[in-house]
Amino acid sequence: MPRYRRSADVLSAEVGDDVVALQAVRGFAYGMEGVTAAVWQQLEAPVSLDQIVTALGDEYEVEAEQCRGEVVDLIHQFVGEGLVEEVA
Repeated sequence: MPRYRRSADVLSAEVGDDVVALQAVRGFAYGMEGVTAAVWQQLEAPVSLDQIVTALGDEYEVEAEQCRGEVVDLIHQFVGEGLVEEVA
């Protein structure tokens, strides 16, 4: 099962409940809030999609199937932007 973590070249900081991330190589800044910020926080150490979905299920009232679909989409977006990498 693949696990994901933040890319080493991404700098991030929490601003209240929100997160600001800078993808240094590409020079892009990203603002994250709510569930997106919660997912980002889960990615501090290598984590599986199942672990992220379980953590979000504990925090938010959402159906596991819907949550998983949205987490998969978000992780793929993060990977595409160079914010997150897959680890073995």
